[in-house]
Amino acid sequence: MSAYIQELTAAVERKNAEQQKLRDEEARANAQAARERLVPLEQRVARLLATIPPQVQHEGLSLAVLQASLRGRWRGTCHPGELGDALRKLNFERRRRWHGAGGFQALWFPIQKGDAK
Repeated sequence: MSAYIQELTAAVERKNAEQQKLRDEEARANAQAARERLVPLEQRVARLLATIPPQVQHEGLSLAVLQASLRGRWRGTCHPGELGDALRKLNFERRRRWHGAGGFQALWFPIQKGDAK
């Protein structure tokens, strides 16, 4: 009988250890998410732009697409004006196109060294 009780006690201890490990991982993930929310928008945009190939950037980036990529589960989207300011600080410029098949477009392009105004 005591062997059975020892086996049950060991099983309970293993289960408690697994649950504690899961709680620790969840707490670590929550802490990381909290740190991510506190990162300034400009740094978040810079990280996002680093994942976008230069060829795609030279075709133009839409604010709506960037907003959707930056959207967090907690805060929602960032304000378009703040995103535009962050892009300007990262050497991007907005070009408006009033004609074409898609109608009006405002796309953001990286500023080339010779394009500086």
